[in-house]
Amino acid sequence: MKVLAFLALGLASALVQPASAQSMRMAAVDAPPATVAAPPEMSPPSTATPAALSAPAVSTTPDSSLPVTAPSAASSPIEAASAGPLPTPLEAAAPPPPDVQVMISVSKQRMVVSVAGKERYAWPVSTARKGYRTPLGTYRPERMHKRYFSRKYDNAPMPYAIFFHRGWAIHGTNAIGRLGRPASHGCVRLHPNNARALFALVSEHGRANTQITVSR
Repeated sequence: MKVLAFLALGLASALVQPASAQSMRMAAVDAPPATVAAPPEMSPPSTATPAALSAPAVSTTPDSSLPVTAPSAASSPIEAASAGPLPTPLEAAAPPPPDVQVMISVSKQRMVVSVAGKERYAWPVSTARKGYRTPLGTYRPERMHKRYFSRKYDNAPMPYAIFFHRGWAIHGTNAIGRLGRPASHGCVRLHPNNARALFALVSEHGRANTQITVSR
């Protein structure tokens, strides 16, 4: 009886062991693969690009502790080359002197006519008598008339009249005996022949090229 019992126990053990081994193999197949942890001294591989790894980190936030220097006026070679004194404007050319200059002296009662800086004529004149005036100053001929009669003084003849300021003019006169002293209402009187010569000279060179100066 003991022998039968020992055999039955051995047979039961043999049947149980293959089942347990098969169960362990199935559990190993169904179980997920084990994760292998990296050693603590190794860091995970980096995913950064080579450029990012080689370039130093640059902060985009300005550092308030650093001084801010304004850019220099000649910060670049081009600006430095262009820097320099500004060109000075050209000076305005002085206008040329008039071709004809008529100088009238009230104190001397005399007229001197120059052409291109050279004296051409010197004549006696009559300017304003007491109670009237001949305007002093420098003028240009405004208008010219070969024959003219005064509208203010009884249609008095004013041949070869050259008006230089409003109603004042240089003109010929019949009162040739008074030339050389004040005798007019304000105009500058000349001998008719001299008035004709002056009229022709101004007509030749032009009013714009003629200057009339009346001085004390």
